[in-house]
Amino acid sequence: NMDTNIAYWLHPSTNAQVQLVGNISTWSTATVGILVYTVLFLWHLLRQRRGICTIPKDSWEHLILAGAVCIGGWAVNYLPFFFMEKTLFLYHYLPGLTFKILLLPIILEHIHNHVLRSSVSRNTFSAVVLAWLSSVYFVYQTFSPLTYGYPALSAPQLTALRWKDSWDILIRKR
Repeated sequence: NMDTNIAYWLHPSTNAQVQLVGNISTWSTATVGILVYTVLFLWHLLRQRRGICTIPKDSWEHLILAGAVCIGGWAVNYLPFFFMEKTLFLYHYLPGLTFKILLLPIILEHIHNHVLRSSVSRNTFSAVVLAWLSSVYFVYQTFSPLTYGYPALSAPQLTALRWKDSWDILIRKR
C-alpha cells in the first residue's frame, strides 16, 4: 500500500541512494483492476444466466482463464501475508503485485473489444489509457533517481520526493 519505503543503499559521501518505492499509478490501478475484473465477471455471468450472451464463448473462456490465473496468483501470493501478525515489507507484496499488473491488459482489452460499442467511446477509452500510461511514466521518471541511485539528488530535491510523511528518505547532513 506504499505507506513505507525500504532503503537498500546510501552512498558514503553524497545523497545518492537506492530505495524500494513503488509506482503509485501502477499499484493503485492494479488494485482497482481486481475490482473491475470482478464486476465484469459478475456482469457477464448474470447476463449469461438470463440467456443474454453479449460476448463470444471463446472470449468468455479467455476472460475466465486469465482471471483464474491472475487473481488466483495474486491471492496465493498476497493472502498468506495478509493474515500474518508480523512486520511486512514491500517485497512481501511484490509477487502478488505482478499478478495484479498482468490482469490489467486483459481487462483493458476486454473493455475495448467487448464492452465499448461505439468508436467514440473506444477512442475516449484509448485516450484515458494513454493518459494513465503517461502518469506511469511520469512517476517512473520522478522516482528513478531513488530507484537506481543516479544521479545524486540535493537535500531539497529529496525532500520534494517525499510524497508521504511515512516515507523515510535518507538525507545526508553535511
